[in-house]
Amino acid sequence: MENNTRIGVFFCNCNGKITEKVDFEPIASEVKKLPKVEYVRESQNLCAHLEGELICKEITKNQLNRIVVVGCASAKEEGFFKEVLNKAGLNSHLLSMVNLREECCAVHEKSAKSAAKALELTKMGIARANNLEEVSFGEIPVNRTVLVIGGGLAGLETALETAARGFKVILIEKEDKLGGRLARVNSIIGVDHNPADLLEEKVKAVTSNPTIDVRTNTKLGDLDGNIGGFTAWFVKDGVETSVEVGAIVAATGVQTIFCPVKYGLGIADNVIGQMKLERLLADGKDFTHKRISIVIGKGTEAFNLPFVIAVKNALLLRKKFNATVNVFYTNIKVGGDNWEKMYTDARGAGVNFFKFEDNIEIVANNGEIIVNYEDPFLKGKMPGVFKVIADYIVIPEELVPAEGTDELAKILRLELGPASFFSVDNAHILPEMTSRDGIYLVGSCQSPCFANEVEISAKTVAEEIFQKLDADQVSTELTQPYVDATKCVVCLTCYRCCPHGAITIEHGEQFKNLYFSAAQMNPLACRRCGICASECPGKAIQLPDYTDDQILVQLEAMEVLP
Repeated sequence: MENNTRIGVFFCNCNGKITEKVDFEPIASEVKKLPKVEYVRESQNLCAHLEGELICKEITKNQLNRIVVVGCASAKEEGFFKEVLNKAGLNSHLLSMVNLREECCAVHEKSAKSAAKALELTKMGIARANNLEEVSFGEIPVNRTVLVIGGGLAGLETALETAARGFKVILIEKEDKLGGRLARVNSIIGVDHNPADLLEEKVKAVTSNPTIDVRTNTKLGDLDGNIGGFTAWFVKDGVETSVEVGAIVAATGVQTIFCPVKYGLGIADNVIGQMKLERLLADGKDFTHKRISIVIGKGTEAFNLPFVIAVKNALLLRKKFNATVNVFYTNIKVGGDNWEKMYTDARGAGVNFFKFEDNIEIVANNGEIIVNYEDPFLKGKMPGVFKVIADYIVIPEELVPAEGTDELAKILRLELGPASFFSVDNAHILPEMTSRDGIYLVGSCQSPCFANEVEISAKTVAEEIFQKLDADQVSTELTQPYVDATKCVVCLTCYRCCPHGAITIEHGEQFKNLYFSAAQMNPLACRRCGICASECPGKAIQLPDYTDDQILVQLEAMEVLP
């Protein structure tokens, strides 16, 4: 902390919202008496552009090196004042915001108690400002190679989008060829292309791109490091190799589990799932004038995909083969782009939809399938049990993460969600990001999704990687927690509790402790949550702008109100 600290205090009235409850004049009079406070000014609206210019001039004129803004403390306004400090030649972290608007005026009527509280909050902000320290920027070297895990549509799309932004891409696929589930479907919802043509187009584009390195029969064996500097170990035919990458995209997709036993059926040629139906249609199987029953059970309701696929195939069977198609469902979820229209078209084409509750019975009898169900709308009014005979029965398949997802999650140090798919960081605002910066999710590995959603997801991730790793060196504020190596006993508490995998244990003689080791935080991977600082039993970790000293001086400045 500097000995020649000169603090400027700027009161903002928020266009009259604060002085309705608190008078600034007596507070300003008390503030002027505090040590190291060199300048005090009140304004109706400090956030105005002209006010920002005036603050710059006052900083220069009065040689201020700490600024306290008393008014509100929203992130938008704080960003504005940090820019003002930068223009004035001050480090943006030498700013203390005092939130009178929400913490005092919004919760109190105008009274002596609210005035006293406002004064205490202001004193605390000044005490904090007196202990603020500059935070510098650092140039971090990064690797601009991207690893894509999975060779299905999501992986192919991600590889192409990322390569188009100037990155070298390594695409690994555990099978002996690319394509994934795309090679086994008859048509794609939301895409006009024929699946075979689309697959050929994407595979050709990937394999002919000189910046994309395709490695089949390859798995990720281990991973170390963080964003900009991952070390990945690949396993192929029992041989392990390592590469350096800057970002990782998981695009491992989804798999289906066909279990006819749940419906009292055995394995038979006319007992199939939706994926088997897709393959039969793709192979040219003739269903002309066949009787086909499709069941959509309750187990499929977690995702929209099974409903839309069932309706799509029902409409195709009816229009192309003039088949008699009966769909038995507990619920129909077709909310989305043109899905409602597809459902309406299916009904108009003659597809029959029968709602059931829990009482459906499927029986195989001499090559035929008999579906016995009770209509819930006729229950109690007349005999509502109906018998429907079919040549084929299509039963729902369970959608589960691709094989090896749990093992991959452990390697990537990621959490799995309730359905064992990869868990996203925030489903609403960060749907492709994980808890670890530099590791992203595309496609159905996070939740079963459609082809058009995969395309959007791939573009989003490619652009996010470009924003993070747009040069060989990335400039970032070094606001990550720092470790006092003399206090660190390498207990690994911080390493275990960090939700973002941003902490590593470094070794070397520069760490002056018994173990010549200490925890270190990666500035690109750290999200400044402060969990490590709060959990460290040795008080060895401090979070810039929120150090123990900066918090304690605020408590010391606070007096107990009557």
